[in-house]
Amino acid sequence: MFAKMRSEPGLCRVEPFGAYAASRYEDVLAVQKDAQRFSSEALAVTSEPSWLGSNPVAHSLLSQDPPRHTQLRALVSRAFGPTGLARLEAVVRREAESLAEAAVRQREVDLVDAFSFLLPRNVIGYMLGLEPSTFSEFKRWSVSMGLISSAAPEHYEGIRSTVREMKEYLGAVIAERRRKPGEDMVSDLVRAEVEGRKLTDDEILSFLFLLLPAGMETTTQLIGNAAILLARFPEQLERARADKAHIPRFLEEVLRYESPVQLTFRMNLSDVELAGTKIPAGNLVLGLIVSANRDERVFEQPEQFLPGREKGTQHLTFGQGGHFCLGAQLARMEARLALEALVSRIRELKLRSPEVEWLPGYAIHGPRVLPVELIPA
Repeated sequence: MFAKMRSEPGLCRVEPFGAYAASRYEDVLAVQKDAQRFSSEALAVTSEPSWLGSNPVAHSLLSQDPPRHTQLRALVSRAFGPTGLARLEAVVRREAESLAEAAVRQREVDLVDAFSFLLPRNVIGYMLGLEPSTFSEFKRWSVSMGLISSAAPEHYEGIRSTVREMKEYLGAVIAERRRKPGEDMVSDLVRAEVEGRKLTDDEILSFLFLLLPAGMETTTQLIGNAAILLARFPEQLERARADKAHIPRFLEEVLRYESPVQLTFRMNLSDVELAGTKIPAGNLVLGLIVSANRDERVFEQPEQFLPGREKGTQHLTFGQGGHFCLGAQLARMEARLALEALVSRIRELKLRSPEVEWLPGYAIHGPRVLPVELIPA
């Protein structure tokens, strides 16, 4: 379907929302980079539908345009920079080794529950200084929040309940950090100032509503998709076992070939033209990352899984421009250390079902469950 869209002139109108969908690499890149023509305010529309009511994500960093976006991003970027990541690496490695050891010992596991979700969940919980006893709720919250833009009516009440729970839980965390700051990201946000003004509780809450699911969901899917491809291409597992320097190349191709993030939303605030299509002001515009990453104009043999390919890092999975994913290097580090820990302990990874049960919804792509057999090395 995406190949057909790329071959036809102009943009395609798609449901829901009657959005204009860009499927070619150059058009998706324009949607991601051109904040003047394509505003990030679209997130406020898609994440706060009428049936839901107030959702802090709608007022988060992702829904802001410059200059406000630039100011807010600067506040949290330190935690995701080289110094912050260097401090985190030992924590991530220790967690990855422990989880991989436990999973291989069980041999037959749901790799999502036993490994690919637990690692990013525990890391983001550590970064935010959250109580480990509450981590068990994070997966349900994350999946529920990921369904908002495509939810069926039977999911409405569950999602509303999730938003209420998260507001209560995270609001209490913010209040506690105001009373007693620590050495964690929530405390950093409490102490932070933008142009001499401290952040309000609502502004911090919107950050946390974004960071908690975002810090888990896409990395979980990256690791899960990588595991599927290790099973389907056993020669890749052999190469990774023989030379761990192959793992980053392998992961970049996973990001292109099975992108955890399928699309990005924007809104044109004035009349614009893209790919010869006139888009009246006030419309949603989708950048189909999943299609752009397989555009034959950019990637040779795009339907082939070829780690180390030419232009292998030019995929659009993490976005481009001002909204380039803050957590991109953290996700890469977590996935690299996860695979290093796993492949060093196994000689084969077998899928226990030929059919993968994928997550519902269309924005995030990865296995909902992943029953595997891990053959120890």
